[in-house]
Amino acid sequence: MKKILEQELRYGINSKIYFILVMFLCGLFGVILFLNYSSVTELYQEYEGLINYYEKNNLNIEEELNNEYIVETSENGGTIINPIVYYNDALSKYIYAASSEYRLSQLLESSILYFPIVFGLLGLVISTNDYKYRTIKLRTVRINKNRLGLAKQISIAISSFIIIVVSLLFAYIVGEIMYQYLAGKIPIKDFPIETDTFGDRSSIFLKFFFAYIIALFFAEIGYTFGILFKNMYVGIIIIFVYTFIIPNLGVYDLKNTIFYFANQIFDFYGVISVDVSENTGFISSFFIILLTFILSFFVNNIVFKKRSSFES
Repeated sequence: MKKILEQELRYGINSKIYFILVMFLCGLFGVILFLNYSSVTELYQEYEGLINYYEKNNLNIEEELNNEYIVETSENGGTIINPIVYYNDALSKYIYAASSEYRLSQLLESSILYFPIVFGLLGLVISTNDYKYRTIKLRTVRINKNRLGLAKQISIAISSFIIIVVSLLFAYIVGEIMYQYLAGKIPIKDFPIETDTFGDRSSIFLKFFFAYIIALFFAEIGYTFGILFKNMYVGIIIIFVYTFIIPNLGVYDLKNTIFYFANQIFDFYGVISVDVSENTGFISSFFIILLTFILSFFVNNIVFKKRSSFES
């Protein structure tokens, strides 16, 4: 088993699939960092415009800042009462999301958007590489199918962890550079972080664990699609359409259960947010995810074991 696992991990390194996925995930993390950076700069421009308006008209800025803002919505749009407080609070929130205290949490929040594609792709590549290069016959003659399938899935678990950690490290460093650049353009100290306002729903370890579970879950689904279809394209199209195009279908939708746990674990102070899951509880969400994972695991193992290695 150890030798087979080493072969699978070596394939990921030599084929540069791990490197490609790290770069891909870093790029996606970079999008989140850039969007948060852009939000801060745009909000600050709006805030400066309001400050100039108040000063030009001799209005009491401090008095307004001590009050609260109200957002009124209607069919034709919405109105913000006391917008200067709204922009002040929004700036504080986005600056906090970009800071070193929260940056890692925001990157992990993006797992609900990006990990289905990135790690679904990883599972697809690992499951189809032997079919693609026509090495399945040779390998299954020399190696028991159960052991080969298990080794592939263990390699996915190990490589997923490494890809996440390395990508987070690079993205965190880039985020710090962007934050320092932002501090040179905007008086960040004027928008202090109120610890009472910005609390954490869970520890960073739980957030990382949840993101890792999402990675493993969609890697397993991608692996199953690869085994079923023996190519990457059908699986990645299904995962992409389900993740980004098909809307939330309700209580028993897998996406709905993931959103439920995300809202329990993540805080979403930055540019990422998800719909609040309705009529969904812990037990039902847990069992939907667990049963989907178990079903996927058994399906790919049964199909891989029963299928002839001499099928093209």
